[in-house]
Amino acid sequence: MPPDHFLHVSNINLPINIILILLVLTSFITDITKNKIYNIQTYPSMALGLILGYTAGGGPGILMSFAGLLTGLALLFIIFLAGGIGAGDVKLLGAIGALKGTVFVLWTMFYTGLIGGIMAFALLIWKGRLLATLKNLFTFLRHPVKAHADQKPEERIYLPYGVAISLGSVWALFTV
Repeated sequence: MPPDHFLHVSNINLPINIILILLVLTSFITDITKNKIYNIQTYPSMALGLILGYTAGGGPGILMSFAGLLTGLALLFIIFLAGGIGAGDVKLLGAIGALKGTVFVLWTMFYTGLIGGIMAFALLIWKGRLLATLKNLFTFLRHPVKAHADQKPEERIYLPYGVAISLGSVWALFTV
């Protein structure tokens, strides 16, 4: 059996899923209400993911959890560096990877992308910024530096991406 299945077949799956649900529920709430995902939510979840990975599968189990953690962090790191999301979003996806492994975090990111795209589209329509955003997108594709230099901070629209990550992980939990 491939190492990525250790947490899925062991009797420790229920506690991991409970921790995952608590993590994404609290992240959903704090991202909506405070525009923040706190370290007190993500760091303990990462640690528990690694500990439970070891408990479930020994050395291969902790390696699977660590690989999931790194994958989750890596998936959003470039977007974070570009200023597109906050560090809490990156750490949330890393914590999800530590809890559930690489395959799960990849599926979570896939579903997150779908949900986040729908959220962004709806928010742009609601704020009346869809056409301006499409114009900026085409400017960016032609002149990446110019498009970023022209954007004013007050024109930025906040999208609580932790909400999309939370919903994407729940979707993955019930389909993967």
